[in-house]
Amino acid sequence: MKKNSTDNTPPLLLNYKKPFDFNHLIAFMKPRAMEGVEIVTDISYARTFRIDGTKGFFIVTDNPEQAALELKIICSDTTCHTKIIKRVRKMFDLDTDFTLINQRFQKDKHLSKGMETGHVPRLPMAFYPFEFVVRAILGQQISVKAATTLAARVARKAALNSDDWFPPGLDYFFPDPSEILKTGLDGLGITKIRQATIKTAAQGILDQQFTLTPHQPFETFQKNFSALKGIGDWTVNYVAMRGLGMIDSFPATDLGIIKALTSNENPPSKKQVMAMAESWRPYRAYATLCLWNVKHR
Repeated sequence: MKKNSTDNTPPLLLNYKKPFDFNHLIAFMKPRAMEGVEIVTDISYARTFRIDGTKGFFIVTDNPEQAALELKIICSDTTCHTKIIKRVRKMFDLDTDFTLINQRFQKDKHLSKGMETGHVPRLPMAFYPFEFVVRAILGQQISVKAATTLAARVARKAALNSDDWFPPGLDYFFPDPSEILKTGLDGLGITKIRQATIKTAAQGILDQQFTLTPHQPFETFQKNFSALKGIGDWTVNYVAMRGLGMIDSFPATDLGIIKALTSNENPPSKKQVMAMAESWRPYRAYATLCLWNVKHR
């Protein structure tokens, strides 16, 4: 039976520049929370992690009076804190200067509809790029809810259990590429094609056919990742956007984008979408978030 972990270490403060809509980010993350690996409530985000041999979990809450996120890290070795802080800042997009993006998008008839009080939504990045690769593959042509359910099944099947000092609900670590190759994916509701694509992607990383470093040119990532069987344009751009934080990536065939750009029940073609998106460069990932906001209203 798991114990509730308690720790008296004061939280770290990750400063941000207002306005900062923590509730919007949490609302985005909540339906995507992977059971057993992540816990997202109306006021917090928590997950398990393994970094450089250190196991632990962290919890993020907002402290608007301090204009900062409060980050509580519980782990076996505090040397991991610097890396966790860096990744969490990216997860919540704390360091982007939105001045120019806001000015440009406010003038756009499509994108301005998806802004909140004149501000572009922040880009919620994944904590682990490879974990997001798997989730993107699972999400091909199915709903967010279905893909999230399948991802949780993968984590549970890999059975990389957390220690007894982790809180209930943070029960597993998500498998890395070598671990996922050893995990049988049959019986989880994942199609044979998706199973094969996940294994191909994991092997591709181990064989260095493609890398998940965020600072590579998009064209390099696109060329190498799309060379793998089962990886199409939507998956490439979606992983580039939310897995690597490439801010000009643009999943043009995404149904949410098409729906937001549809007028008089006539959906635009991919060519028309790409033509419209030219004026949104080099911030097309943020344009995507605006269009997704329009879809949900």
